[in-house]
Amino acid sequence: MLPASHADATISQQTVKLFNGGRLRVDSTQNSIRKIVVQGNITAARISNNTIPAKNFSLSSSTTQFYTVYLWLSLPGSYVATISLDDPSGKNSSSLPSFYLSGGDLNLTIFASFEPAPTGQQGGSIGWNSFSEWMTQFSGAFPWWVKILYLALGLQFGLIGYRWIRFEDERRRIEKHLPPLDRGNKAYLWTDILFRALLTGFVLCIVVMIGEAIIVLVAQNLFFVTLSFVSLLDFFSLFFVAIIALLIYIGREAMDRFLDLKPLMED
Repeated sequence: MLPASHADATISQQTVKLFNGGRLRVDSTQNSIRKIVVQGNITAARISNNTIPAKNFSLSSSTTQFYTVYLWLSLPGSYVATISLDDPSGKNSSSLPSFYLSGGDLNLTIFASFEPAPTGQQGGSIGWNSFSEWMTQFSGAFPWWVKILYLALGLQFGLIGYRWIRFEDERRRIEKHLPPLDRGNKAYLWTDILFRALLTGFVLCIVVMIGEAIIVLVAQNLFFVTLSFVSLLDFFSLFFVAIIALLIYIGREAMDRFLDLKPLMED
């Protein structure tokens, strides 16, 4: 994985464990970091955007992940490289033994495991900060393109749904051929809009994932070209949205069958 180096290069492997939300840092006293390779679920990682050669590198993840980090450091003069581990709060940090090199190459391999913090060590009162931290960690489990897709669909369905419900209610009050919408009717309609938005997003996610797989397979088998796309396949988001959509569908049907909240509509 690392570039070819001199025979006298220093090679070191380190295994570190961090809590979800923690950060792995590699700092050098000089611009000695020449190449960085990170292997793992990149969509769930936050990687520092450094200009090579660089003095530092950092990696963090809010979800349970495992990464293999390859770093190649090289400099004619002397430098010191240090590996540090920051806790999720950013208040505490621990360091591994540093490397001093009078010059030359350092091939550093770090096996970084991000794991949930033990329940007994989380401590603190449960409040807004704990909730916001949990939301941040939970949202980190979804790829960026899934979050953008559902945000766009939510805004679109929300705006169109609000305008349609308002128009329908005013039309009923003016024409008086159907009773106006009460709060229960509006709650049913908003539940239906939410279900349709989730269903639309679910279908679009499947289409995008299958489309990427087809493009990669066609390029490899017909044109003998290997495409290096960022993998869009994510079963967790599909499963999560399917469960939420199913629960909302059951709730909508219960509002119709048991509470009779579905408004009368024209044929």
